Amino acid sequence: MIFIVKDEHEEIKDNTLAKHVMCLHMNALSTTKETKGKLSLSTLKKYIAYCRARCGPRLSEEVADKLKNYLCMRSSYKEQHGMMKIIIPITVGQLEAIIRISEALAKMELQPFATERHVDEAMRLFQVSTLDAAHSGDLAGAEGFTTEEEHQSLLRIERQLKKRFAIGSQVSELSIVQDFLKQKYPERAIYKVLFLMIRRGELQHRMQRKMLYRIK
Repeated sequence: MIFIVKDEHEEIKDNTLAKHVMCLHMNALSTTKETKGKLSLSTLKKYIAYCRARCGPRLSEEVADKLKNYLCMRSSYKEQHGMMKIIIPITVGQLEAIIRISEALAKMELQPFATERHVDEAMRLFQVSTLDAAHSGDLAGAEGFTTEEEHQSLLRIERQLKKRFAIGSQVSELSIVQDFLKQKYPERAIYKVLFLMIRRGELQHRMQRKMLYRIK
């Protein structure tokens, strides 16, 4: 789950928020009076404690079968946004988050099992957080989140890099980076390609990480 929080400085809004926070703390002891139609803070705390102690919902078999296909969800979340494709991988961590949210929603209702309704709500929360953040462009550069344009740029860099020097040869990393910078490629993309090729065992650092040796 990803929610973008921006710290935008607005004097009027900041003053209003500061006054609100200060009033909450200054009047904390005098807010014991219950408002009609609302739960008191003490009642809400007791209910939450009861849910935690007495309720431990798990996924129903139907929901478990539905989530087993999470790998298929990877392709379903390759969203088309205008003229730009946004590739959003559904990782194991995100799957676990969806499961935990589903179980938490069931726990709020003191239900023994999380149903499809709870999973659907968890998926909706995922969509309005992660997908909207990606569409807004605020995830640019975040690990695992790549636009189609960025992906094609990475492929072009890798192809040129492999043409630049043969297997068994070595080249200065600085000269490679400077050459691609002259071609107007982003520095972050250049280093990302180098990192991926090193991790795949295609390149290797030598001479105190100043030289790159091509293995395969």
